[in-house]
Amino acid sequence: MRQALPGVDLYYAAKSNCDLNILSTLCAENAFVDICSEGELDAALAAGFTPDRMLHTHPCKTDQNLLRCYEAGVRWFVFDNPLEAEKIARLTPDASLLMRLAVSGNSSMINLSSKFGAPLEDALEILQHARELGLNVRGFSFHVGSQCTDPEDYRSVLRSVRAFWDQAAELGFDLEVLDIGGGFPAPYIENAPTMESFGQVVSEGLRESFGDLPIRLIAEPGRGLSAECTTLITRVIGKSTRWGTPWYIIDDGLYGSFSGKVFDHADFPLIVENAWGRDTEACVIAGPTCDSSDVVSRDQYLPALEVGELLLVPTMGAYAGASASPFNGLPVARTIQID
Repeated sequence: MRQALPGVDLYYAAKSNCDLNILSTLCAENAFVDICSEGELDAALAAGFTPDRMLHTHPCKTDQNLLRCYEAGVRWFVFDNPLEAEKIARLTPDASLLMRLAVSGNSSMINLSSKFGAPLEDALEILQHARELGLNVRGFSFHVGSQCTDPEDYRSVLRSVRAFWDQAAELGFDLEVLDIGGGFPAPYIENAPTMESFGQVVSEGLRESFGDLPIRLIAEPGRGLSAECTTLITRVIGKSTRWGTPWYIIDDGLYGSFSGKVFDHADFPLIVENAWGRDTEACVIAGPTCDSSDVVSRDQYLPALEVGELLLVPTMGAYAGASASPFNGLPVARTIQID
């Protein structure tokens, strides 16, 4: 990813997978880390990250969250509204700040500007309020949305952000950092854009819109880094035929590792162990809970399966474990590191 985004400092979004092995590996590679909570702070510290390599990106923090991270040494924070600016002025007035802007990513799986980010029509007023409070606003951040499939979205957004940047600079704001967020896609589907081709367009957009400014560029890759580092192994624990269609119950589901189907609208490929030469048929794959909506896929074509057979599911490293729950008292999947 560094090769795909030259000149951009990468702050790994710990929210996508806070596993200590992943964090430690990235720390050893001199990456930075994007945190949102005290729990992620503790995980990053345990992995070896120092606070000067952390950016707190949550635009709405509790007093306790803000103070704990600040007292640990974190100095860079994000805000997007007047009340958050007032909170920071009251508790950590010398912090360095990025103001998050709401932008539109038309090809993203999830719109992340509907909840956070200052609308551009309100952003100057919020920025002026921050200055009146004596805050140190050092730049802007944005996020085109999760699992963006068209890098041209970045090029378009960067033009809009540059126009706003120039407005702020004309008002005397000394800006030096641009955070382009995340959204870099994981290969959940065939023909998903590669990071190389994706990064080429993003880099071109950065040069076109910000190449004349001596600023620091940063990004917050999460899914794009963590998705491919994990393969799920799940077992068939039951089978039946319902209205002529085979149903297979597996030991993981929407409340567990497949929560990304609910939260991220992601489809995950299912690979049958020893499938070579076996005929396939339409079937339903369902999770182990008592919830009838716990269905992983209704349109799979797989060989006839027996109880005990294993399914392999690649690209399960992002958010699968982070958003899994022990519903029905069922355990979440264990993580085993393979060197």
